[in-house]
Amino acid sequence: MSKGHLLPLCVKEDLKQVEDELTRVVSSKEGKLAEAALTTLKAGGKRLRPILVLLAGMINLYDASKLIHAAVAVELVHTASLIHDDVLDGADTRRGSPTINAAWNKKTAVSAGDYLFGIAFEILSKLDNPYLMKVMSEAVLALSVGELHQMRTRYSLNQTMDDYLAKIKSKTAVLFSTACLIGATLSEAKKVEIEALGRYGENLGMAFQIYDDVLDISGDKKVLGKPIGIDLKDGMVTMPVFLALKETPQRAYLQNVVENVNLTEEEIKKAIEIIEATSAIKETKRRAKGFVEKALGAIELIENDDVRGSLCSIGEFVIDRYH
Repeated sequence: MSKGHLLPLCVKEDLKQVEDELTRVVSSKEGKLAEAALTTLKAGGKRLRPILVLLAGMINLYDASKLIHAAVAVELVHTASLIHDDVLDGADTRRGSPTINAAWNKKTAVSAGDYLFGIAFEILSKLDNPYLMKVMSEAVLALSVGELHQMRTRYSLNQTMDDYLAKIKSKTAVLFSTACLIGATLSEAKKVEIEALGRYGENLGMAFQIYDDVLDISGDKKVLGKPIGIDLKDGMVTMPVFLALKETPQRAYLQNVVENVNLTEEEIKKAIEIIEATSAIKETKRRAKGFVEKALGAIELIENDDVRGSLCSIGEFVIDRYH
């Protein structure tokens, strides 16, 4: 989080404990899997999902002992999904560091992801709340379905904007929502507040992923820690691509890029120039901002001013980091 988007002191302090606990639980079993999994965890990240668990946990009764463990479990699930994504995408780097499948091999990467999933559910089971297990199981199922859908639609224009939105809901938004639901549930919030936070998380996650898809077209390689145009290279049809295809007079060229499994760097560069010559990036940002506004609208009924203010700040952060 930037200086302009401050978190409550208790959340900042407990987030440090989350970080320490992540290292501790992953290192609890010696061997290659622990070592490999730690490389992905230590590569960093915004830790937005643990932050959402802790913030949602402030709604009513803030029980740090439970919330810290829940936040760790959510981040482990997220990290496990990233490791598996890297295997499926054949990615060599993440956040500027070698992926597990690049530094070790694919089998180790798959096993490391499974290892983290196992630890996450072991942690959740100790919180002795069936609802937490239920929502997390549903989130992992959604992640799996979303990844399968993405694989099936690679290098294909036989899909719609609704298909794209369904994919990012499964792959990103559901876990954001789950983080909020878990935190609010552990705080013993009112049912209406838990549901509101679930909607907030889902819409925030949608915006977050859409903005990330913008970065793949118009981001800074040094900031991203990876080359731009990766989605194009992998045949992913994202919102900027959908919108550019409708507008550009060079639709045929852009369509060929999307459907070509052996793109050159020059072809990717030209495709990005074509997209940037349209209003696609501007329109995509506008639509992403609309999801942030939906997220903020969902929490208007939250009575805790500190929680609501911090959640609004996160919504602003998701927008500001791309402008």
